[in-house]
Amino acid sequence: MDRRSFLRSCAGLGLATACGGAPEPQERIPGETLALHREIPVFDLHIDTLLWMRWLGYDIAEAHGNPLPRASFFSHMDLPRAEEAGLRGAVLGLVINPVEVEPELIAPLRWLARFERGSGLEQTLATLDLLAAEAERLSDRLVFARSGSEARRAIESGRFAGVAGLEGVHGIEDRLENAAAAHARGLRMIGLVHFQRSAAAFPMTEPAFDDRGLTPFGFDLLAECKRLGIVVDLAHVNSRGVDDALGALRQPFVVSHTACAALQPNPRNLTDDQIQRIAERGGVIGLAVGRSFLGRPGIEGFLDHVEHVIEKGGSRAVAIGSDWDGAIVPAEGMEDVRALPHVTQGLIERGYGEKVLRRVMGENALGVLTEVCG
Repeated sequence: MDRRSFLRSCAGLGLATACGGAPEPQERIPGETLALHREIPVFDLHIDTLLWMRWLGYDIAEAHGNPLPRASFFSHMDLPRAEEAGLRGAVLGLVINPVEVEPELIAPLRWLARFERGSGLEQTLATLDLLAAEAERLSDRLVFARSGSEARRAIESGRFAGVAGLEGVHGIEDRLENAAAAHARGLRMIGLVHFQRSAAAFPMTEPAFDDRGLTPFGFDLLAECKRLGIVVDLAHVNSRGVDDALGALRQPFVVSHTACAALQPNPRNLTDDQIQRIAERGGVIGLAVGRSFLGRPGIEGFLDHVEHVIEKGGSRAVAIGSDWDGAIVPAEGMEDVRALPHVTQGLIERGYGEKVLRRVMGENALGVLTEVCG
């Protein structure tokens, strides 16, 4: 079976599975909650659907099911399910093969780099062009947004706003001029590092890198992102690198997909001190839905992390940063984007009002994109 045939088979499974691989039905949510949810510009800071579009020919316009109900590491988002869920837009992650693979790169990405043709800037530009082509093909449903203002206009018109975000500067081959080239093709967010060291920073998953912070190139890139109007993403950056970035950033920024270390010890999660300092500097923290991020199972576990960020950093510091389609296994009840109305309902049940709901579910994320990118 070729890649596209495999995806057609996945789509043929429909939107529900016999093994419970879908969120609870929306019929259990009060009508007034659903109405409010659909008024909010719900926006996710990190979804990796572009990887599967590039690699397997995943058609974002089709409704897909879950091909692996007990280990659903992809097929979490498509436009029909986003429309059903009231998800109005997202930063779509570019997972790019490095030109040179370092030993610390995790096994699945090593395998991808060996299997897939293209790497570095070439693959970054090709993936940006893929998103542009899909937006042209689906112009009545999808917009490739180059700014926060454009994303808001797309949302107001009833179309999904897709913003392009790069995971790791190996995707620009560690050159500032390549950042400008990618920006010209529509890139609007850059993560300094992914799962292997880069010319800018070091990942938090390698203890050997703990005492190594941003490089001179990393500091130069922060300034270049400010000049170009690109949002800096500190996801995957180690603690020393986060400290360095917080001292140097002069523009709003994000940690696009993470959670709280106080609730779930994980090298990918943020400490309370980091949450407080990120909030003080105007950063926004996108909370991920993977089981390894959350600890406590289910939507209640996710809501615990939302509350913790609000407690430590305030309601302007938190957003959705699910990491759906990022080869993660979501927490029970958050198997795909259709969980989002249940998040809104859960926040209401915990006593949060409309102002906080709007911030958490979309306005904080769109605010950073608008302030940095226009």
